[in-house]
Amino acid sequence: MNPRIFQDEPVASLTDVSLVDMSARSSSNEIANEPQNESSPLVGEIDAEGNSSILEGRIIELLSLLVDSGVLRSFGWPDYSADTILQSVLVKCGKGKKLNKPVSISKYRQSYSSVAEPPGFSPLMQEQNIPIDIQTSKLLDWVISRRHCTKTWPQQITLVREKINSAIQDMPEHKGITKLLTGTYINYFHCLQIVEILKETEADTRSLFGRYGSQRMKDWQEVVRLYEKDNVYLAEAAQILMRNVAYEIPGIKKSITKCEQVQHESEKKENECVKNAQDFRDKYKSLSNQLGIEGKNIKNELADLLCSLPEMYKDVAQQGRKTKEAAAFYREFLGQMITGNSEVSCLPVLQYIIENGNTTVYEWRYGEPPLRIEEPSVLVAEPEAPTTTDDAIDFGDAAIDLGSDDVELETGDIDWGQIDMLPDAHEATIDFSTTEDAELGIVVQEAGVEGGVARDIEALTVLDYHKTRNMFIDDLVELEAFLKQRLMEIQATSKESKGFSFTQTHSSTEKSPQQLEEMLSQVLSTIDAINRPKLKNLALIRESPRYVDRVANSLQQHLRLADKMEANRMILAERRRSAAAEQVGLQPTLKKLIERTKELQADLEKNISKKYNNRPVHITGGVTSL
Repeated sequence: MNPRIFQDEPVASLTDVSLVDMSARSSSNEIANEPQNESSPLVGEIDAEGNSSILEGRIIELLSLLVDSGVLRSFGWPDYSADTILQSVLVKCGKGKKLNKPVSISKYRQSYSSVAEPPGFSPLMQEQNIPIDIQTSKLLDWVISRRHCTKTWPQQITLVREKINSAIQDMPEHKGITKLLTGTYINYFHCLQIVEILKETEADTRSLFGRYGSQRMKDWQEVVRLYEKDNVYLAEAAQILMRNVAYEIPGIKKSITKCEQVQHESEKKENECVKNAQDFRDKYKSLSNQLGIEGKNIKNELADLLCSLPEMYKDVAQQGRKTKEAAAFYREFLGQMITGNSEVSCLPVLQYIIENGNTTVYEWRYGEPPLRIEEPSVLVAEPEAPTTTDDAIDFGDAAIDLGSDDVELETGDIDWGQIDMLPDAHEATIDFSTTEDAELGIVVQEAGVEGGVARDIEALTVLDYHKTRNMFIDDLVELEAFLKQRLMEIQATSKESKGFSFTQTHSSTEKSPQQLEEMLSQVLSTIDAINRPKLKNLALIRESPRYVDRVANSLQQHLRLADKMEANRMILAERRRSAAAEQVGLQPTLKKLIERTKELQADLEKNISKKYNNRPVHITGGVTSL
């Protein structure tokens, strides 16, 4: 004991000792040498004859538990009586006054109870009221380690399951039995309920001695008996509870969560498919509008649009004529800067369009209009000359029949016939002399252009032929670059200009910035007119029939993608509905499984409590924690 007990202050540690452990410590710290009888009265009790010696022994025993033996000896033990020692302890604890004359033990009952019963002590705080807490994950090991059942219970439960499968084949029609047998795993507690129901349905087979003649009742009573043998039902119920808590219920919850996730993702992807399908359709309409077609019959509509191509080229030519001033300014500038002559050849195709308009290629090449134009229906790129590496004549695979081998050849002189010669033929000479009249009298009928007929590419207009059209675009770009550079040079001062400058004094070629901006605007509008998507597509269609298929396939691809997005949306919608149906089916199953698991846990706690004198049993970490 702590030496502080000899000080004047009260000893608080005496009242802090729990009396629950007294029975465990009494065997190791006995003070009295006499043997203890298991049937002897408890502390504070007097036997039937009114003898208080037992009480004195119990008091000394109690004091030996609360106070060290050395301290008891300082109080006078064993020389003084139990009354004197108890009085000294009470005085030291502040629960009594020091008396000159010892008082009997009966008068100290109240003081004794005040020492033995610390604050908050209740008689209910006994061993049978201490709860038993069992972790769910260790429930089966706990049952086996406490010897409630054996480790061979799996072999025993196999026989029980066979009996249940045999007995379940012959069951009466009853709502309670139907409810028990559906949607759950039959265990011992279900068998007890089935037996109670059979007591009602098989009541007419009950004998005078309380036995039942029904085979159904006998089968289920046998099942219950096998369950109760070696407490097999406890092991099976513990395993079912552990499996439901650790696997079954979390598995169903995980499946429900997965179904919810599938529904959410499917709904999100459905919206994306709808949006993408609409985007593809809108793009299809936009491209169709750019081409100027409705999109119902793409190839025919594109072929019909070729009729509007000449009018579009005519508009481009009119736009090009508006650049006459800019082209003249560029030509004059180059003439003064390079040769000092204003007549410099530049921008050939643009200059030709400005002066003559969109004429045929024939007229552009030969300088005169053709007599007749044979315009091709569809123009393909200029064919290249076929290149062959083998110059030998192909006679085919057919064999040449030379006749029989017996060929007779006639021999004789060659008959050259009769040749009439002029008498002065051998004296004739060629006169190579020419006269001026002879030269002027020569008339060429079909030289170079076959009599003025425009065929193939020569029948096309300058803007319709891809090579001259590209040259026209190059001229416009060249003129645009010149005007931009010239505008920048004029706007910048000579000090701020860092690059090469043409700002020498050429008063005849100088233009104001406003004039240059107007020229540049006309050039840019002409470039935009020639580079319109509709015009470019129609020009490509005219040059290559295969381009029609490419354009049609490109447009139809957007419709195919839109249909594919719609098909994907339907698949996702079906997946979402399937997941929703699965979730609806799992939720009642989960609810019923949790309910049955709670019932099983309550039955287990009740049965284990019976084996420990009805002490409260709590299975922690069970279904209530999920």
